[in-house]
Amino acid sequence: MNILITGAAGYLVRGLILPFERPEYTLRLMDITPFSSKHETLTADVSDLDAVRSATKGMGGGDAIIIAHMAPRNPDSYLTPTLPFDINVKGTANLFHAAVENGVKRIVVISSTGAPIAYSKTEYGEDVPHTAPPKSKGIYGLTKALQEIIAEQYSREHHLAVAALRVGWIMDQDSLTNKYGTRITKYSPMLTDRRDIGEVTRLCLHHPTLTYEVFNVMSTPESLTASDVQHTCDFLHWTPRYPFNNLL
Repeated sequence: MNILITGAAGYLVRGLILPFERPEYTLRLMDITPFSSKHETLTADVSDLDAVRSATKGMGGGDAIIIAHMAPRNPDSYLTPTLPFDINVKGTANLFHAAVENGVKRIVVISSTGAPIAYSKTEYGEDVPHTAPPKSKGIYGLTKALQEIIAEQYSREHHLAVAALRVGWIMDQDSLTNKYGTRITKYSPMLTDRRDIGEVTRLCLHHPTLTYEVFNVMSTPESLTASDVQHTCDFLHWTPRYPFNNLL
């Protein structure tokens, strides 16, 4: 299986790809920032449709796309819609459009608990079930909600197998650091190891009956009930491997 992964220079993807380091996968890693990898790399902008078409060239029905790019969360990026809409929304639409043009049938979108956060009684949306339609707050949440709307419509109209993963706080269990290099010392039920996200993604790409499905993805035992992660486990026959016991 050939797999195009966007946002590949970022913290998430560097851990997400680890479950795909197997002979049966050929990875094509794409980011606007130049980076090095033992896999094929492409330096390209997801908001450029021609660049995305080029990135998906040669792919087909047995191949897949993992949409993991996101506008940077620096202090100014989400003050206006310009950059986050170009990257998160337009980039996602471009990838789905190119997938249809090239006959790629399987796509996973890395969404967020921010997509349905307006339903939540908590600050981070961990209490919202996977069945809740997108209903967001703020520009960041809006872009994640729109990613899910794009994903659902393309799945329905073009018969694609698509999963949207509403992930928690993306971390590395071993180093206990996040994408900013900050070491985490406080346990939270929302902690989510990048490798667990990668394994859920891998299982989605192989699921035989997937049409369009939303999955909440976190690594801790508490998330199974509090964050509706049990549905993810049941649907995909998955068990989180990185429960952050080293923080307990």
